[in-house]
Amino acid sequence: ARPKHKQSPSHSSRRATMAPPPARYGSISPDDIEEVELLPSHGKETYIGSIDAGGEEESPQQPTKTRWTRHHCISYTLAALICVFSAHYWHARSLSYGGDDNDTSDVNADNSGNGNISTGRVPMPPALSTVDPTSMGFRSTTRSGLALPSKAWGEHYLNNNGDEQVFTPLPTNEWYGNIVSHLAATDPSKTGEVAHVYTIPYVLGVSPPQVSKLPKQKNSTPKTATSELQTMAGIELFMPVMKAGASNMQMVFNTLNGVSLGAIVKEDESSTTDKKMKKTGSALISYIVDPDEAISPLGVSLKWNHVNMKSHIVRGMPYGTVRFGKDAMKKSVLPTIIAGNRAVSIVIDSDKEENQSGGDASSKKMTCGSFTGEPIHQDPNHMAPISHDGKAQVYSVKRELVFHLDQSDFTWVVFFSKPVKVQCYSDAMPAVSVPGAIAGVQFRLNVVEVGDGENPEDELVVRMALLDGCTTGKSIIKEHCEHLSSLGYETITGKKKAKEYLKVLREGAKLYPKSPLVGTQFPEGEDEDDSGGEGRVTNVVFDWDATSVNSKAAHVVSKAKAVASVVEASSGLRATSIINTASKAKKENDAFIMFALPHHLESLSPTTTANANSEADDSLCLHTFHGRTCLVQGSVWNLPVAHGKPQSFLADRPPLANVIPSIAEALTEDIQFKISDNILRGAADTYFSGKILAKMGRVIEINEELQNLKSSQEESYNYSDADDTVIEEAVSAAAEVTLPSQEEVEYLLDDLQQAVEIWLNPGGKEKGGAEAEFIYDASWGGFVNCGCKYTFQKHHEDKGYCNNTFPECPALADVNEDFGNGWYNDHHFHYGYNIYAAAVVAKHRPEWGRKYYEQILLYIRDIANPSVEDTYFPMFRQKDWYLGNSWAAGLMSMELSPHGREQESSSEAIAAFEGVALYGSVMMEAFAEDEEKLGSARLVRNVGELLTAMEVSATNRFWHVWGSTNDEEGSVTKGITNATNDHHHINSYPAKYKKPVVGMMHETMASFQTWFAPEDVVSYGIQLMPLTAVAERRDDPEWSKILYPVYAKSCKTANEDNDGFCEDNGWSILQAGVLAETGEIYGALELAAEVPDEVYASDGACGNSLSNTLWFISTRKQS
Repeated sequence: ARPKHKQSPSHSSRRATMAPPPARYGSISPDDIEEVELLPSHGKETYIGSIDAGGEEESPQQPTKTRWTRHHCISYTLAALICVFSAHYWHARSLSYGGDDNDTSDVNADNSGNGNISTGRVPMPPALSTVDPTSMGFRSTTRSGLALPSKAWGEHYLNNNGDEQVFTPLPTNEWYGNIVSHLAATDPSKTGEVAHVYTIPYVLGVSPPQVSKLPKQKNSTPKTATSELQTMAGIELFMPVMKAGASNMQMVFNTLNGVSLGAIVKEDESSTTDKKMKKTGSALISYIVDPDEAISPLGVSLKWNHVNMKSHIVRGMPYGTVRFGKDAMKKSVLPTIIAGNRAVSIVIDSDKEENQSGGDASSKKMTCGSFTGEPIHQDPNHMAPISHDGKAQVYSVKRELVFHLDQSDFTWVVFFSKPVKVQCYSDAMPAVSVPGAIAGVQFRLNVVEVGDGENPEDELVVRMALLDGCTTGKSIIKEHCEHLSSLGYETITGKKKAKEYLKVLREGAKLYPKSPLVGTQFPEGEDEDDSGGEGRVTNVVFDWDATSVNSKAAHVVSKAKAVASVVEASSGLRATSIINTASKAKKENDAFIMFALPHHLESLSPTTTANANSEADDSLCLHTFHGRTCLVQGSVWNLPVAHGKPQSFLADRPPLANVIPSIAEALTEDIQFKISDNILRGAADTYFSGKILAKMGRVIEINEELQNLKSSQEESYNYSDADDTVIEEAVSAAAEVTLPSQEEVEYLLDDLQQAVEIWLNPGGKEKGGAEAEFIYDASWGGFVNCGCKYTFQKHHEDKGYCNNTFPECPALADVNEDFGNGWYNDHHFHYGYNIYAAAVVAKHRPEWGRKYYEQILLYIRDIANPSVEDTYFPMFRQKDWYLGNSWAAGLMSMELSPHGREQESSSEAIAAFEGVALYGSVMMEAFAEDEEKLGSARLVRNVGELLTAMEVSATNRFWHVWGSTNDEEGSVTKGITNATNDHHHINSYPAKYKKPVVGMMHETMASFQTWFAPEDVVSYGIQLMPLTAVAERRDDPEWSKILYPVYAKSCKTANEDNDGFCEDNGWSILQAGVLAETGEIYGALELAAEVPDEVYASDGACGNSLSNTLWFISTRKQS
């Protein structure tokens, strides 16, 4: 949503003209990459963003590659039978979404679109369509520069060099985008803060600091010992803490408090160096996305180019995990662990149970060598574990070691899958401990030998987790201790649960998430009660792919018909289990742990929902940016999502009888609205034009509703919250008004149809299509707009034209064109409005709907493709399945944003998927006699309903802020429980944040601001547009009551300080809408009447006509 600061008033003909979009990223172009300084250095303490002294934030300027395998049958006596069996087996494998080599599950596809494909791991619906966009006439393009997939995608990306490979559509908006950006792929060490991702609870980086070459044990001198630097590849783990001001919250961390896990890389000894990659100048620490693992919305697997090492970076991971293979000489790659803090203590194999039962030697404390290899004089009262002669000894580790660091006061635990021998090095402690007294690496632990373990061929898997963030409470850096007292519950980093947490970490260390998948089991048929209640339910499945560190038990859980269910919490975990006949598999699976957010816990353990934020329960939890985050057991999560009431063009009640005459009068004006000539020719941007089309669609639908009331067509009523008296009063009022004629309605429908259709006619202007034509992006797999160099004469803006034709595409060359559409910004915002308008046209003209069904599906496939069977688009482009919300930011945010993905308008995301659901419902009617198409349309509806429900839930958690019950500094809001909507509300933000909304949500930052305007009213209003039926689910009246007073004040201020800004740009229309949501209907009507007619007619008005505004206000529930 990007309205410009002040819209031009409409002309007497009521034609809307298009506004040029504001710049979003500045003048960044692919050719400028070498000259762009992405971020300044923030010194020792690295904030993901920055907060000034007053606490205020500075303004910031999936699917798996299907493998087709050929099975070659050997002819023996039973060759025929063997071939039949093999053909069946490999056919199932080819359709499997990410299936492993041992998975022989069948594939059950329902071609009608009602069923779900069983992949053996997760349910998978069929594709909405498998039609190649280019076969429909849409031209194809490939990208270049920063718009091209980075080389981090490796074999997942198909270069146009004639190789016979299957194209894989790639994710453009995933949460892990920053570590697969161009800069990160070339040299992660040069990306500053940008190449980090928030896995929850850790912030993870991919550029460990360089380390000094270690001294030799004999004849070394300090000078020669530290004169050379070594390069380390691997991952960095940071535990962030929230800092907040009145209008900003963000997760921050100190770079010196992180711990890195990886391996030293020497170019001349690199064992797995890809020579082709070396020629391109890739850094020694560069990596690619592992081609052996599925592309997943839950995580990404990295494979380093110059050392045989892999890591699986997954949302909710309790450990950082790195797998170390063999080098060219068949020797094990040796891990290194480094930290920016000095060591206080290092303890080996402290598991008391094993020591007692197994007869092992008691746990040992390590001493380290000095970094110079020389003796170091230490204060006897403040000693680091450094040997008296400064030499590093070698110690044997069977399972684990625990080390406590000085300045951070963090204690970490490291688990080894095989016996290893280690030695460590540490700086000495000064008499007075100060953070960062010596910059850089102050602790280093090397594995010098890897034992055989149970299987000599097994790789070494090392897993690392933060055990205690406030070990002694005496750290100079206080944030990690200070916030614990304000939470109201014991966390895993507190003393009471430390032993229990360590026990659980030990039990779970042998199982890691490798290639997680998300599946969706949509409802089948029409057996559900659509009349109310929770409506249809989709089961969302997370299969974490629990993989054993022992190759003989690679996948511990049978994938066939695995179902997660809630079991009694044990060991302080909220636990899920697998219903499976194999008790051993079940037992092993129960040791697998992941972190879950509050909304996950509501689904995984509904009986304990009331305790989700309770002090009394025994869960193992900590506090993250997204709320209380708790460990759960089980490798498969089943997360049922209730769709809620079916989407409708109608509200839950008819317009108030005494307002119907005003609505009718407004309709007689709005029906005359003439869609501007440039929009009818497709010579416009795809955002504002879509808003205008959806706006006109609402006019047509409101008119139809009143026509039905006027003619007493009871079968058309579907009011779920209105008694007979209210409906009868509305019918009587409608009978007395004059409504637009059918001819007038058809005239507007003609325009609307032409304006929707023009974008979907391929080939550009010369072939009867849009001047700014849509094209298929063959590099990423997406439906993007070419863009328009709009040229016009003054006072004839609507008669302008696009002064460019394909392949000259400004939207593909410049991220600031068309709000970044060509760079995958805001696709759901843009296309959602067009889908809504298409639903209206198809509802009134079913034959047109059937004709253009495949074309409209291109919008939907781009933003909401539900199936791996569709090989032209990534699955669910915008969706963050772990958090539940969408992300609007696309390709450029990977390169520039230290906060990760972002999204401003939660309400436009909701409206986009409302449009998808409505379109599916409309097309179900249109395809009532076509069973195959009916099933496809039903899937469209179900996808739209699911995504709407998830977006509403996420908005209520992350964008709508309901205030705090505790004003104590640093306290966490406990929320308001008297919500009137179906969901209850739990806040997770500190009380310091005073705003009732988040204007811009990032992965690690939430701020009260937008990209395009500094006025407060914009941050409020961007969460309220458009005003459609779904707003009743979106905006709880209790929250609206909190919002309205500050909205009204901000609108008044914007008008006074900026020449009528709030009114001229339509934000005052939303003020009336939110007042109506509080139940103050007649006050809202007065506000709406004060808005000038020209504002409603402009391309501002936040997408609202006068008739829609009156309809919205008069259909709200009165207080």
